Amino acid sequence: MTEIIIANAVQIAATLMVTLIGVLGTWLTAKIAKRTELANISAATNEAVRAAQLTVLELQQTTVEAMKAASEDGKLTAAEIEHLGALLLEKALAQMSDPAKKLLTAAGVDLTAVIKGAGEAMVQQMKK
Repeated sequence: MTEIIIANAVQIAATLMVTLIGVLGTWLTAKIAKRTELANISAATNEAVRAAQLTVLELQQTTVEAMKAASEDGKLTAAEIEHLGALLLEKALAQMSDPAKKLLTAAGVDLTAVIKGAGEAMVQQMKK
């Protein structure tokens, strides 16, 4: 009788251990997946920032200088600045990979804000 109880207890303990290992494995896999997802989001955000910075440099060479030269006071109007913002968004999005755009959108990142923010930061850096 005691042997049967011990055998059942060992069997129950073994089942619990296997279950616990499975649960811990699932938890660990979820943590690793979350960390990988965060790394991917970070990489996609960096891609958006680089695209915005490159676009600002391109627009500076191809558009901004011509607009300033055509202006009497050498400054951009509010409408021209708004137009440049639209060009920045359009060209930066065109430079980004589709997977990066989809990942950021799925993660709830405001891609427009990231691009415009990075673009404005680049313009400020260029002014210094």
